[in-house]
Amino acid sequence: MHLSPGVRKFNFWTFMYAAFICIAMLAGMNFLQAYLLDVNLGIPKSEQGVATSILALVTEIIALILIVPFGALADRIGRRPVIIGGILFCGLGYGLFPFATSLNELIIYRAIFAIGAASLSAQIPTIGNDYTEERSRGRLFGFTGVMNGLGVIFMSAGLAQIPGLLEGRGVEPVSAGMAMFLAAGGLCVLSAMIFKVGLQPGLPQTAIKAGKVPLGSTLLAGLQAMRNPRIVLSYVAAFAGRSDNAIKGLFVSVWVLQVAGDAGVSQPQAFAHAGKLMGLMGAVTLLWMPIFGVIMDKLNRVTGLALAMALAAAGYGSMGLISSPLDNAMLPFFVLLAIGQGSAIIASVTLIGQEASAAERGTVVATNAWFGAVGILIATVVGGVLFDAIGPSAPFVMLGVFQGFVLLFALVVRFRSPGNTVSAA
Repeated sequence: MHLSPGVRKFNFWTFMYAAFICIAMLAGMNFLQAYLLDVNLGIPKSEQGVATSILALVTEIIALILIVPFGALADRIGRRPVIIGGILFCGLGYGLFPFATSLNELIIYRAIFAIGAASLSAQIPTIGNDYTEERSRGRLFGFTGVMNGLGVIFMSAGLAQIPGLLEGRGVEPVSAGMAMFLAAGGLCVLSAMIFKVGLQPGLPQTAIKAGKVPLGSTLLAGLQAMRNPRIVLSYVAAFAGRSDNAIKGLFVSVWVLQVAGDAGVSQPQAFAHAGKLMGLMGAVTLLWMPIFGVIMDKLNRVTGLALAMALAAAGYGSMGLISSPLDNAMLPFFVLLAIGQGSAIIASVTLIGQEASAAERGTVVATNAWFGAVGILIATVVGGVLFDAIGPSAPFVMLGVFQGFVLLFALVVRFRSPGNTVSAA
């Protein structure tokens, strides 16, 4: 890694920890809350799907409202106070969650958590782009992706195991769930202290040299930056990349469970197979992202994004060729899917980091995340309709087609406005 002027190794490793714990807390809420809905609140299983959708919708709506203002705030007061505030809001949400006595109360607590989630969503890519020189930007986000993946594994294999361990020692299920959420909240508070000590204070040196931009201009910087076609391309790629992640997480397991009956496989066996598929794709993503990060540092960024879209289009489009997700012969298609999805995410944040000016980087990166949030909302709704109306592979093929169009757009930008080519480091 080639760090930016003024960035110490201690700052870098603190950022790596931030990439680990922030994604762990953001992703962890979605599957930890299932325990709360079932055990603590006793919501009937027939109503848990609707409850989960409502809670997720609250988070996305608040993210759409607050992501860009938080990015602008980071451009005014620095990244550190914004990410510290974000992790503390998440911790407060985790701490309040197990004390909810109704779904409506839970929605209020999820809204508190969502304020923190909106703050964190754009800070990791913003700080990452601050901390590295252009020649190693791709590598940094490749390894950031690894830390993200390890964070998700930590939540599922670590914190999520707390209730089972405590129940084995005679603790009541409700109290065991409370301990799990309070542990998550405590980790958020500990992380805030680590960020305070280890992250750089103030604005990056490059932003200070560029001078402060008026507040009104800062809030609009993400839209004004769309005069640059490469930034528009990054926004569109973020829309596609975040959609990829949502579709994969939502529909792979449902697809497996849906075909289990016709294949003579029990639901528990099918669910176990779905877990193996998700584990395989997670492992592939962890291995592939650093490799693709190195590739991004060897290529023109737009060329790298076009390559990412080609891989993503191939991966998601190939889902239309799958006869049954239970067939192990289909595993290579899921490997390609994971490669494409990981590539799309790295390519977008790497390109936006190259193109966004240091003085407005927080806002522009936040706008990039805003387009990703819109992508999740649209892909979730449209994907669900296509899943029921056409078939399980339809949401994946839909994204494959869209990524094909993004690929064409990337090729047009590459020939008309290629930007700088990164020299090999």
